[in-house]
Amino acid sequence: VALDFSRSMLATDIYPSRLERSKRELGELLGTLAGDRVGVVAFAGETLTYPPTTDYDAVKLLWLDLHPWDMPVGGTAIGRAIRASLDQLVALRQTSGANATRGQAILLLTDGEDTDSEPLDAADEASKLGVKIFTVGVGSRSGELIPEYDQHGKVTGYVKDGEGKYVTSRLGESTLVEIARRTSGEVFYADSKRF
Repeated sequence: VALDFSRSMLATDIYPSRLERSKRELGELLGTLAGDRVGVVAFAGETLTYPPTTDYDAVKLLWLDLHPWDMPVGGTAIGRAIRASLDQLVALRQTSGANATRGQAILLLTDGEDTDSEPLDAADEASKLGVKIFTVGVGSRSGELIPEYDQHGKVTGYVKDGEGKYVTSRLGESTLVEIARRTSGEVFYADSKRF
């Protein structure tokens, strides 16, 4: 699982926010699994990883209290997230033998706005390794302002660019579609109305 922790994931066009909704959906997904190994790559401009395990409670703990301000570098580096995920899967193949290649996939949850990497090149690398990427677009096509928070979790305003204009974050749909296409995966979208 590669989960986007960039600041744009704080936008509220998906209830209660893009990030919180993604965490809830992942929690529900883990509740349906039994015996499948799951690793996590939390990403913004850089990645934080948790190796594949069947201890789903441990996996949930990684992302439960993690927020964009906990990430060492801002931005959105989808390509780095894919490569970090591939590193985990290749390492699993080396320690587990031939059976580990069966059914390897990356579930990528993001708003799709890549600012710092080459996600399509990374998707090509995944395809060469036989790893499918299933993308989940979390955000609206029309866009949403990105809230800023104080240390108590209260909204203090909205992100502005260097010229003082409000920054709007939109779903980077074309990137997500192409990542899935290149790896024979599928594209899914978060339902903005579902709680």
